[in-house]
Amino acid sequence: MEAGNLAQAIKTVVARFDIFDYPLTDFEIWQFASEPCSYFEIRNMLKNPAPLERADGFYFLPGRGEIIETRQRRYRDAKKKIALARRRLRLISWLPWIRLIALANSIGAHNLKAEADIDLFVITKKNRVWLVKFIATIILALTGQRPSRRKTADTLCLSFLSDESALDLSLCRLNNNDWYFSYWLAGLVPLFGASDAYEKLLAANAWLDQKIPNWKIACPVPQKRFTISNRSIESLSFWNLFEKISKKIHLILLSPQLKKAAGTSIIINDHMLKLHSLDRRAYFIKAAEERLATL
Repeated sequence: MEAGNLAQAIKTVVARFDIFDYPLTDFEIWQFASEPCSYFEIRNMLKNPAPLERADGFYFLPGRGEIIETRQRRYRDAKKKIALARRRLRLISWLPWIRLIALANSIGAHNLKAEADIDLFVITKKNRVWLVKFIATIILALTGQRPSRRKTADTLCLSFLSDESALDLSLCRLNNNDWYFSYWLAGLVPLFGASDAYEKLLAANAWLDQKIPNWKIACPVPQKRFTISNRSIESLSFWNLFEKISKKIHLILLSPQLKKAAGTSIIINDHMLKLHSLDRRAYFIKAAEERLATL
């Protein structure tokens, strides 16, 4: 590994996470670096971290030492949110067509703001995204756990669902250099689901190994989570009718802007529902480049 390439990779990953006020440990820098290398190579490079700064075991851009406290505060908030999400997800985790429910949109697995809602990524059985979305939305709405104009903090947002036949998420990237989506996928925090669903998701997205080659080694698939028992009810044929009905109702209720939108932030089909109306990835990419230019 050429020292120049590795030094640039280190600066790049620190600049990217700086956008989210997230200083990194040397282990995390290795984990998300775009260059394949050993952890000890990263540690050796960071013995003299200039132009980066170091304090309390964290590395950050010059003059940004205050984000250490920000990360620590958000870590405490996120731990509470994750525990809360686990309890509240019991409301919908029993649905027999759900294969995985994961916490999403939290670059840095514990970087959630106190006032934020809890974004979820859900994997369903094939041809069941509309049905799961419909039933889960009703349950969350009736129990006051769905985001609204009046309340967003700690609510559960079902904004991204994919079925078992659409686990390759590469079509969701802005382009081949969309580093944010790579970090998004690596940052998923599985909470409920079948024990092998997460493994299948990673296997279907082998491109992630090229973007952040050290991550998979550093973050092995966690051991068994909450395993859903097999239920014959999930395969009954009449659910196909309810899937179609759920789709029709959703399409009626969806805003015209969402239905007309097409791209990587809004995807609406029978195998994937990705409804992120606010997509800031282009801003994140530009902001990271600007930060790098200052080093």
